[in-house]
Amino acid sequence: MEKIPGSAIEQLDAQWFDRLSAEIFEDYEKLSGNGVYREEQKRAFLAGEINVPKLDYPELEKFDFEKKEAALLALKEDVLLEERNPTVQKIYRTKINEMLASVRMLAAAKEGNDKKFSRYSEFIHGKPSPENTAYVFEAVMHELSNVSNPNPDQIEAAQRLVAIISDYEIEVPEGAVTRDVLPEGAAIKGYVENAAEAVECMQQVLDELEIDDWKIIVDSEKGLSNFSVSQEYKTINIPSDEQIKSRKLTKKKLAGLVEHELKTHIVRRHNGERSKLALLGLGLDRYLKGEEGVATYAEQKVTGASEFAGVPMYFALAIAKGFDGIPRNFRETYTIVRDYYIATLKANDSLISRAETSAWRDCVRIFRGTTGETQGAAFTKDLAYLGNRDIWQLVSTNSDVVMTFSIGKFDSTNNEHVAALVQLGILDEDLVRLNESE
Repeated sequence: MEKIPGSAIEQLDAQWFDRLSAEIFEDYEKLSGNGVYREEQKRAFLAGEINVPKLDYPELEKFDFEKKEAALLALKEDVLLEERNPTVQKIYRTKINEMLASVRMLAAAKEGNDKKFSRYSEFIHGKPSPENTAYVFEAVMHELSNVSNPNPDQIEAAQRLVAIISDYEIEVPEGAVTRDVLPEGAAIKGYVENAAEAVECMQQVLDELEIDDWKIIVDSEKGLSNFSVSQEYKTINIPSDEQIKSRKLTKKKLAGLVEHELKTHIVRRHNGERSKLALLGLGLDRYLKGEEGVATYAEQKVTGASEFAGVPMYFALAIAKGFDGIPRNFRETYTIVRDYYIATLKANDSLISRAETSAWRDCVRIFRGTTGETQGAAFTKDLAYLGNRDIWQLVSTNSDVVMTFSIGKFDSTNNEHVAALVQLGILDEDLVRLNESE
């Protein structure tokens, strides 16, 4: 993706952006925990000593819920009273409402109120849809059928999965994009030796993009297993040498991460802040599905793919939410997700251990914010990654839409987002600026 050249441009939301920016936060970052404590919970859970883990949320202890909500309510009141552009007013109202819901969702997490937490999560991040659930179950069945030379553990796990999925009516709509559109990827060979090599690669990209307000941080606690960016703190987080070596990170994978994290997430933030609507730097309401859809699309163009992004997490959430009328808690969901990984991971002596670790990781992600005890109560943020399929669908019908991906953080598949940006003249004007930069 291209960085749009900066210029002195009068921003439609200049009156509001700084106030909103001061209140921005990422809900999932407030649901992280102490690495040592959570490792002990993992050990006890996998050993069967506890039925569900008790996840800790130290960031919630420092979060001032009342102050944050008061500031957002005051901003919303001022926007409704003073903003004369109805489109800008609506965009800010919906964004503030989403942020208020996030504050209340996090408060419910601190209170241990799973049902309230889950309701707010669905309001913000949605819930599994029948169409996407049907696709995901078809994808899982497809994956099971492609396992070569399965061992007895894999055969039994697959049989248990089929018994659950087979009762669900799998009917993917006619004309829906198929996995056949996915690319093979670039021919990039070799492995990343250490964190310093990853830092050098990413710093070079930032320098080329002339983006100097982001920091690269290498994990010192050796607990971070994945690369990530923090929109709240403008940091790029890189795993330690030990994690990079143990994961056998390929240079192709690193190139894909650069496309995903830097050339998508960071470029869209950078361009959005400098657009006619500064809020595009932080993201319109519920932009995440489009954001992750575009980021994984860009990544797949480099790494290649045989399946759309987000299938395992969507599957886990559909299981937890009870697609079959049986909502499940942490342990019940884990048991089925563990079977998925046993059935589909490459078989070797560490198969069961790797499947348990993967299932634990997924279940922590979807049950964070809850006690893990309430059936069907989950954090649905990770549904967003299947937005990758929606982006491929969009591109397959209109390839010109790719040019709009760099403009900022909005969901290209959200008709309200697109209509608002058209009404404000943003899509056309920033496309001209983008073309001028080529």
